[in-house]
Amino acid sequence: MMNDNVLACIMAFYPGDQFEKNCKAIAEKVSFLLIVDNSPGSTLLNSTVSWPANTEIVYNKNEGAVAGALNIALKVARDRGFDYLQLFDQDTEPPLHVTSQLISALKANPHVVMISPRFTNMNTGHPGRVMMDISKWKIKSVWPRADEGLLNALFAINSASIINMNLLPKDLYYDERLIIDGCDVEFCLALKVKNHTILVDTSQCIIHGIGNRKNGGGRWSPTNYSAQRKYLGAKNRVIVWRRYFKNYPGFILNDLYVFFLDTARTVLLEKERFSKLGAILKGLFEGLKERDIATRKYR
Repeated sequence: MMNDNVLACIMAFYPGDQFEKNCKAIAEKVSFLLIVDNSPGSTLLNSTVSWPANTEIVYNKNEGAVAGALNIALKVARDRGFDYLQLFDQDTEPPLHVTSQLISALKANPHVVMISPRFTNMNTGHPGRVMMDISKWKIKSVWPRADEGLLNALFAINSASIINMNLLPKDLYYDERLIIDGCDVEFCLALKVKNHTILVDTSQCIIHGIGNRKNGGGRWSPTNYSAQRKYLGAKNRVIVWRRYFKNYPGFILNDLYVFFLDTARTVLLEKERFSKLGAILKGLFEGLKERDIATRKYR
């Protein structure tokens, strides 16, 4: 275990066979491991696993969904005085030195509130996109395959990212209005509006899955999300567009393009295309109907 005061949180939702191994690997590298069981039926309640001594399980029963689980992690980190919070998806197998290397980068850059590794998509094998923050009207998308140093990012993926709790605004939580899709992006944009810096350390890399892409698919292959996820994704995107267009119009315009591209892929390449298109259109409409758009909701 490292000497830094680090809380790691891994979210469980009907976890698979790799989950126990991942948890034990993470627990070895941090001060304390918090497992938030988000399964409605509390999957881990009757588990016979012998968890590491520095582990605690919270049974959230999917209240607030992903955003709700993340907010539990933030609350525990604040209440118990941890200096750093590292977040993990349940299917992320942590590389050996990812925690210590990212914290070293944070210490070398004490103004940085959040840092994450780059990632490779577990299904396609392609590098994940990093959206660099150039200016209000300009962003730059890169897909790093190797170490390119520290990149000033507009937002970062949650899995394996580390938050400097001493810099995080005490009143900032994940927006539970968004439930799942886009809550990580919105959280980062809320930080950026407050003039905080987010970095991606490209010397570190994790294997990460986004969507249900086919093995070997290309960079722009369809996500194959369910109609319900298509609905939520569209609705949440509209909320984010409306909330942050004034601050980051360059990103919003780029995301509009990506959204229409993804919708075209859905219609042309995915099964149940028409029901999914209907869900997307419903999501757009519901996002436009949302009231009090500036208010972020959490328990």
